[in-house]
Amino acid sequence: MPTLEAGSKPGCGNHGANLSRKRGTFPPRQRPVRGFTLLEMLVALVIVGMVTAMAAFALPPSQNAQMQREAQRLSALFDAARQHAAETGVPLAWASGPGGYAFVQIGPQGWEPVDSDLLRPRIWPWLGGQRDIPPRDWRSALGGQPRDAAYSAGSVTVNLREGGARSLGTPPSWLLFGSEPVGGPVQIVLSDGAERDSVQTDGFAPFVVSRSRP
Repeated sequence: MPTLEAGSKPGCGNHGANLSRKRGTFPPRQRPVRGFTLLEMLVALVIVGMVTAMAAFALPPSQNAQMQREAQRLSALFDAARQHAAETGVPLAWASGPGGYAFVQIGPQGWEPVDSDLLRPRIWPWLGGQRDIPPRDWRSALGGQPRDAAYSAGSVTVNLREGGARSLGTPPSWLLFGSEPVGGPVQIVLSDGAERDSVQTDGFAPFVVSRSRP
């Protein structure tokens, strides 16, 4: 007959062994992996979009975009200059050069800048540098006087094609607006080699802009 040792209880040894074996059969418990929620992903996408948009706005416009924008500006300025000359009865000219341009009219001291903030001297935007030119320094805005109607303003070629007769002894790169509301056909072409923006009129209709490839 089996005997028990002192201090032991029936079945304790086997029960402990069984518990040890049972515990050994279960693998260690792993913590679940938590993924991104849909809301978190949407917030991340919004942040990425905002950063991308801010970076795009921070970048300066390309030369090609500046040239196209300048052609649109010239179209509006030419219409305003033609109207100004017709209303005042005083001819004025668009004086241009490799540095920029100015609108001038005949005065007691010769050619003088037009007294209009809209028609103030400007430099070609793709050249950078000083933006506001004092009217009295309009000649410096031109950056020199081209000998021909076609010249280079940085890497952009400016070409004036005027169908009407020239008068008042204006240089070839100047566009004259007479006191009459109509005139001859005019075309100013800005080209950077990749694109070409034409500002033109038939002498009666307003100036329009068209883009093409050279």
